[in-house]
Amino acid sequence: MFSFWTGHPYDFEIWIRTGYVVGHGTDPFTAFWPPVPGLSISYFNSDLTSASYLPFWSLYTGGAYRAYLLVGGGNRFVYYFLLKQGPIAGDVLTAGLLYRVVLRARGDRALALRAAAIWSFFPYAILISAIWGQFDSIAVAVVIASLLVTEAPRKNLLYGVGIFIKWVTAMFLPFEVFRRRGAARLWVVAAIAVPAVLTGLIFLAFHWGLSGLGGLFVSESGGIGGGMNWARWVSPYGPLAVVGNPPLVTDFFELLWVPGVVVAGWYAARNLTGRGWTGEVDAVVGIVAVFLLLRWGLNEQYLLYLFAPLVVDVLAFHPERRLLSASLVGMCTAFLVIRNTLLVPFAAPLGPQYLAWSLAANNAPGWDPLRLWTLNVLAILITVTLAQVAYVVLSRKAGARPWLLELGSALVRRLGQASSGSRDA
Repeated sequence: MFSFWTGHPYDFEIWIRTGYVVGHGTDPFTAFWPPVPGLSISYFNSDLTSASYLPFWSLYTGGAYRAYLLVGGGNRFVYYFLLKQGPIAGDVLTAGLLYRVVLRARGDRALALRAAAIWSFFPYAILISAIWGQFDSIAVAVVIASLLVTEAPRKNLLYGVGIFIKWVTAMFLPFEVFRRRGAARLWVVAAIAVPAVLTGLIFLAFHWGLSGLGGLFVSESGGIGGGMNWARWVSPYGPLAVVGNPPLVTDFFELLWVPGVVVAGWYAARNLTGRGWTGEVDAVVGIVAVFLLLRWGLNEQYLLYLFAPLVVDVLAFHPERRLLSASLVGMCTAFLVIRNTLLVPFAAPLGPQYLAWSLAANNAPGWDPLRLWTLNVLAILITVTLAQVAYVVLSRKAGARPWLLELGSALVRRLGQASSGSRDA
């Protein structure tokens, strides 16, 4: 319903241009690319980078463009539709895998069907995949599929496929090293070899150069600051921006997630392995929560990597975490809607007026400061909630009442006591 007429005016425009370039047999990593006549939806006066990932997604966009030439009949909306089918298929596959995981863990078909239904109609996932056009859902499916695999060879090969799709599944490699014994630890090399070999073969087959890969790895591993967590406050243009952004300070923040997932992987291997399905799911949830908490530039699509395993965690093992999970989903959804100006820019494929309206609204004297400070506050709330998820899951705490709710209740009690005391006086 949403796929053919919506898209993020920047990210989806990059997919459009990347598909056009790759579809014409050109190396997408060599230059910035101009608008595509008859297909572009925004930034008509600017050249944009291509998709800054390993070649999986560039090949997909190129394939979508070639399919459009065959079946599109010159209708640009067919191209947009085809670009979205990969992410949508990723969500469908994730729903099916959630069904398999819950069914195998609990043996309850009704509960498994509920897990699949939750993801099939999950508004946040629909916004990211079918409306925005991000393809993280494909890598999310790999994360959920990894829960069905226990042997080191298959697990690491699966993680390698995930890294090839999008590098994020690399966060689980320290856990794989710490949880295994002896020679089994060496299988983590396969997780690195798979994307390296596939990337090399594709570059050789299409005669692409390697000059752009260095910048690609730097941008993807580090992020650009801002986003949905604490980094919004201290990164460039944040309320507490580090003065002058000293390079060493920025570099430290960009890679803070690396020691974070190493420590989380070590802790999970020490305390959660050997506990069956519960421990496996808790390890994945805990490691992802730490990654999101420390990520320098936490964009909305990364939350999918946490929300999907949380479906299993809450439905199958820890229903007491339902309120904590729901509060995080609610805050992240609010952030997504407000940051993207009530979702109006996603109608950019229909015409330039929607992006123009959102730009004007974001510069309006009343809306602009309200929007920015609402996002700043939400970033703090999301940071606190991610920290609680990581703490509760990795430490196996039974209670999961949101800290923010506890704080709010305590403040209400204090105000009530103060009011009662003043009346008595």
